[in-house]
Order: sequence, then structure tokens, then C-alpha cells
Amino acid sequence: MMPGHGGINIADQHNSLPLQGNVIPPSVNVEHTRFCSVPSPAISPEMMAQLCLKLEEMAACGKYHGIVVTHGTDTLEESAFLADIYLGRTIPIVFTAAMRSRSEMGVDGPRNIRGALLTASKHEVHKLGVTVVLNDEIHSASRVTKTYTSNVSSFKSPGYGPLGFVDQDRILLQRKPLWRIQLPERKLKLDPGVGLVRTAAGLGAREIRYSADCGDRALVVEALGRGNVPPDVAEAIQYAVERGTIVCITSRCYIGRVLGVYDYPGGGADLERKGAIFAGDMQGHKLRLFLMASLGTGLTMKNIRKLLERL
Repeated sequence: MMPGHGGINIADQHNSLPLQGNVIPPSVNVEHTRFCSVPSPAISPEMMAQLCLKLEEMAACGKYHGIVVTHGTDTLEESAFLADIYLGRTIPIVFTAAMRSRSEMGVDGPRNIRGALLTASKHEVHKLGVTVVLNDEIHSASRVTKTYTSNVSSFKSPGYGPLGFVDQDRILLQRKPLWRIQLPERKLKLDPGVGLVRTAAGLGAREIRYSADCGDRALVVEALGRGNVPPDVAEAIQYAVERGTIVCITSRCYIGRVLGVYDYPGGGADLERKGAIFAGDMQGHKLRLFLMASLGTGLTMKNIRKLLERL
């Protein structure tokens, strides 16, 4: 957005706040459009995909200099991530939300919206990919996650930190994200046949076999630590791979890459030999969306492996 003209479109979700008073910076003109209005947990991957296509259409029309999306906090990081891996770097696209409702003390919605508007009005932000702005912090959509059920400082990028900050009427950018994965330029379509299994002591083998038997084309396994699983889970992963399921390994830890270091049954090296693909430090729920979009747009296992090797 350029000062004094243009517009930012806000796709409303539940519990949004009216844009009035000093919420809108003086140099910003706003056009408000309602995409949908549902509780955040009710937002499906298909709705996220439709939102991405709407954002693509708006970014390409030439009318807007930036876009702000208001979104419920529970699934915000997934919608923002899908937009980040799909959309090109055209105009700033910023997601924001409120951790507290209008009925609570210390409501944070108006301040977050103002911060998002300021961020979207800074042209350089488009080089950062899709961003998420809450609590005066600017985060990369690829990294950000909700870490606290209720605190206004819930949204963090563990291990990396924010890209910058909102300071009154200024945007202070501190760094650029070097880690960013993007899909090839094809129309977005999601394949629903992707499962997600979180492992724990004595847990995971049954669920993995069930996913493979149901015909899932791909499966995300949130492994322990560096990318290790119990021996029976490793056998289930081999079973899934032999049935043609693409099995991608990530960690249930917040920070750090998975790697084929340990060579015992169920260790990372063992899983690689069994045909599993390691996905760096991408979070499981985001990796699932990546696989849904990759398969939906026609990428092969070889294509997917090549993209994930960058992480």
C-alpha cells in the first residue's frame, strides 16, 4: 500500500473488531471484504485453499497495495502457511488475530489490526513472504506457531524469533527469512488423502497401519527427538511405504531438524533405509498441508523429496 491511496482487504473471521477510531493509520485507506465468518476450528483445508485463491485474485488485480487477513487464532498458522507456500511475492499479505475478545480486559484486537495494517503498507514486506503480526511482532508464516492457549504473546517462532517489530507508527524489520519452501506455479488443489500420526512411548504403529490401509497417499509421522520411533512403529512405517504411501518424518519437538543419525531399529537411519523422507524442522500440521497441496497439484514423490531436502 502506498500512503494516502490504495486499499487493504480484510477477510473477516469470528469475533472480528470494527475498524474505527485510531485503529486505521492516517496514511492508509481500507476496503473491507468478508470472505467468511466461522469459528477458527471450523476452518477446513478446503476453505484455506479457497482463501488462498481469493488472495491470489486480489493480489493480481492491481487494485491493492497490501492485504490483511483477520483470522481466528486456532488455525491461523495453517492458513497463513498454505498461503505462503502457494502465493508468489507480489504484494504484502499479512495475517492477524486477537487472543482476547471484546468482553475481556486488555483486548488486543485493535492494536494487532493496526500493526498488521502498518506492516502491509510497507512495500518491502512482500519480500518476506506471507507474514503474521500479533503483539507488535512480525513473524514468518513458515515458522510461526501458537505456543500458549490464552496469552497475548502466544504467537512465536521457536528457535528463530520474529522478523521485526511494530513500534508505534513504524515497522522495524530485523532480518529476512532464508528458509522458505514454495510450490511450483500451478493452480492450488488439495489432496485430502494425507494422514498425521504423533508418536509416543507405545503409540503410533496401529495408527500408521490404519492410515495405510485406508489408502492415504501420504502420511506425516511426528517422531521422537532427532527423528526416531519405537521398533514397532518403524515396522509400521515400512508397511506403509511398501503399500505405496509417502511417509514423511518430522519431530514432535519445537526446535531442530530430523536427521538419520541413529542406526538402531526405529532410529532415523533405519527409517531412511525403509524409504521414509525426512522433512527438516517443518512442523507436522504444516507438513501435512504441504503434502496435500503437493499431491493435489500433481507433484511426485521425487518432486516432494527434492523440495524437502532443502530444509
